[in-house]
Amino acid sequence: MKGDSSLEKLHNFDVIVVGGGFSGLTAARELRLLGHKVLVLEARNRIGGRTWVDNRLGSDLEMGGTYVHWHQPHVWTEITRYGLEITSGPKAEKVYWISDGKTYSTSTEEFKQKLRNTVERLMSESNKYLPLPYQPLNSPLMKEMDSITAEKFMKDFGLTKEEYDILHGWVTSDFCGAPGEGAVTQIFRWWAFSQGNWDTHSASVSGYKLKQGTKALIEAIATDADAHIQFLSIVNKIEQTENRVQVMTTDGSTFIGKAVIVTVPLTTLQKIEFQPALSLEKRASSKEGQTSKGVKVWAKVKGKLEPFDALAPGNYPLNSVHLDRYQGGDTIVVGFGPSANWLDPSDKIAVEKALQYWIPDIEVIESTGHDWVNDEFSLETWPMLKPNQLTSYHQEWNTPENAVFLAGTTYANGWAGFIDGAIESGLTVSRRVHKFLTGELTFSKRLPVSKG
Repeated sequence: MKGDSSLEKLHNFDVIVVGGGFSGLTAARELRLLGHKVLVLEARNRIGGRTWVDNRLGSDLEMGGTYVHWHQPHVWTEITRYGLEITSGPKAEKVYWISDGKTYSTSTEEFKQKLRNTVERLMSESNKYLPLPYQPLNSPLMKEMDSITAEKFMKDFGLTKEEYDILHGWVTSDFCGAPGEGAVTQIFRWWAFSQGNWDTHSASVSGYKLKQGTKALIEAIATDADAHIQFLSIVNKIEQTENRVQVMTTDGSTFIGKAVIVTVPLTTLQKIEFQPALSLEKRASSKEGQTSKGVKVWAKVKGKLEPFDALAPGNYPLNSVHLDRYQGGDTIVVGFGPSANWLDPSDKIAVEKALQYWIPDIEVIESTGHDWVNDEFSLETWPMLKPNQLTSYHQEWNTPENAVFLAGTTYANGWAGFIDGAIESGLTVSRRVHKFLTGELTFSKRLPVSKG
């Protein structure tokens, strides 16, 4: 990994990668291994994108993307490659849930016995529409289903009021936003990998994390990439001419390459001016944005609590909370809510009030988080699609326009929204770029460009 403040003088590269997250650095590594000269332009002063380990509450905490699993093939390959270890928090012994405004609790075992048949029947619906999960558009049934929100799907499923309230909280936390705004096909794409098994799904999406944090993995990939990385470089314009791409930053720098991979979050794509303009579909999808407008909260609470999970419907400031670890005689919990506008993670009084819906006597010592929704370089949490976006845009997102390619977890075929999806996209797009550079690519859109 090379950070070089003199890169203004180094104009010519084979590939310029915009964004130093998992997709960007994976692509940079692969292209370097294929012999190409690569520059990474990163707007922040660090690598990792929407993954970020920071020391707060006296611990190293994952402020963004966190969870990994051996059922996620691309990230597991990287974990294996770099000899990293995974870990998990204390296993929940108790579950709290809210239904019709009332709070209930029972043991984890009794809770799962109570809901297992309903949950697994619901999850198994995904198999009808995604027989081949890594080909999300394979089934013609997806087109019709893609227009349905996750909320409508649950309402039409014949759930009891209690089942609906519990599952609404669960799905809200997965969307990190309102299920009434998210496509059910997006959550199908998560469920399909568990084959309808609740325990497998829970472990896959929230059970395990890297022992040394996501920082250890992204730094290992960056070291192997050995690409030039220019930090604090905010790209605001990308211009294609007949034989090159010019990438311009807000500080007036211009970098020249033969191809560019843009890995910024979909919601921020519209902030970059492209000449010629990107396709109407790409521009429209960025303007639409996504469902994920929520919040992730870390809180240190007084005393050593019994390991627990907690769920609440989507009209509560937090929908899903679990005990993450112990710190001395106190407890650290992590929770997710549907709207960054409803809860400031650093407001310990508001966080305490949100937690008291489940545990009335809980006392928050300190709380923290990062506002990804109002972070100018993300404008969203993890990506979760709205109705009709998968079938309308997925193929278009993955079609390059001359020398401009998009990459990111949004565009993944498989675990879209996870680190695994980001790595998958970086791998896939890097090979497309290599073929473009070697004259093998035959499916890139050929748009009119200047001969200048």
